[in-house]
Amino acid sequence: MSFPGGFLNIMPSFSLLDIAPTAARALGLTLTECDGHVIDLVESWGCRNVVLMIVDSLGYYLYKWLEPRLRHMPRLAQGGFLLQAESVSCHTTPAIASILSGLLPEHHGIFDKEGAKESEILSLPEIASANGLKSAVVMEKNGAEVYQGLIEIVGAVSDALPYLEFDRSICLHSQEALGQGPRLLVSYFIGIDKAVHAGQGLDGIRDAACSIDRCIGRLAERLEDDTLMVICGDHPVHAGRLKRGEAPYSVALILSRGGSNISS
Repeated sequence: MSFPGGFLNIMPSFSLLDIAPTAARALGLTLTECDGHVIDLVESWGCRNVVLMIVDSLGYYLYKWLEPRLRHMPRLAQGGFLLQAESVSCHTTPAIASILSGLLPEHHGIFDKEGAKESEILSLPEIASANGLKSAVVMEKNGAEVYQGLIEIVGAVSDALPYLEFDRSICLHSQEALGQGPRLLVSYFIGIDKAVHAGQGLDGIRDAACSIDRCIGRLAERLEDDTLMVICGDHPVHAGRLKRGEAPYSVALILSRGGSNISS
């Protein structure tokens, strides 16, 4: 284990595959094909809206290492659940496709951005919109373009921006999207992954994580208590000093509810 301080290797009992069916249940939808299961821990909350925030490279052990420096995500977890969820891929595109479909990569067959554009597999935002539920996706430009004309609200951000600026722009576009009242919002933050690949070191990774944490706090403050908040990584760190070198390959999965007190 390469993280400072070290952690016990506990095999996760949850999976990224469980996010889509759990979100679908809150939205009143049923996924006809799915490899995951509904996480019934949140059933009693009675949520009808969903905000899903995907944080690139937020592995479970990385989150635990960062946790003392973060403010908003730990408070949201305290009001809900912090789960260790099994990752399904070490690559971003197939992992996000699994998060949004509930299907294993070998079942959705989406391994790159071109594959995402050509795929006939419907993701949760598309299914929601097809069922009359306003949906929003805010992510990097190539990924966002997949949803143009298929859902109501698309926020596209150039990944040529410096990564801290990119994440702040994602936050701003997400706030604007929330103002339009979507039943489902999906937002994607890249700062941690970019800091790792840029060789920024531990301080740079912390700075990126803290910036994302502030963004999540701003979005959380805008949500009503009938909103299910899902914050998750897509895969563990796969480069540099903090690269996960042994199983389990797991990510942080935080389930919380809008209206949580995060400002105190």
